[in-house]
Amino acid sequence: MSGSPLSRRALLRLGGAAGVIGAGLLSGCDLDPRSSSTPAEAPQPDPDQRIVEAARAELSGLILRLSATAGAGPLVACHRAQLAALDGDPPSTTRRSRPLTPTQTVSRERRAAERFTRWAITCQNGDLARVLASVAAGIRMQPVLREAS
Repeated sequence: MSGSPLSRRALLRLGGAAGVIGAGLLSGCDLDPRSSSTPAEAPQPDPDQRIVEAARAELSGLILRLSATAGAGPLVACHRAQLAALDGDPPSTTRRSRPLTPTQTVSRERRAAERFTRWAITCQNGDLARVLASVAAGIRMQPVLREAS
């Protein structure tokens, strides 16, 4: 006897029974393409998916550039939390980019806040709109922007 606890005859019976059950299940399926049954509708794509992807990309870009900028640790931490709120994965900061000057930092942060505000206004999902508006407000509340005003 081999390693199987079932006899060969029992395995064949089980296989035959499975075949009968499988045939019974398939007989209920309509495989005729000329059939009058209507196909199931494909799920509609999320209308806000592009906004979410753009928001994640914006925050990832800020994290990458600010990670190389001296004194931008609090901004990086803020943007990592915002990215997590959007279920985004933080970018790997092992790839270094050029540091931003203080003027560039302020400019990029303001532009990001404006984009998040626009996305919050244009998205269709209310919960997402609140998150995006919160990200915009969080960016505007950063000391680097308040000091530049």
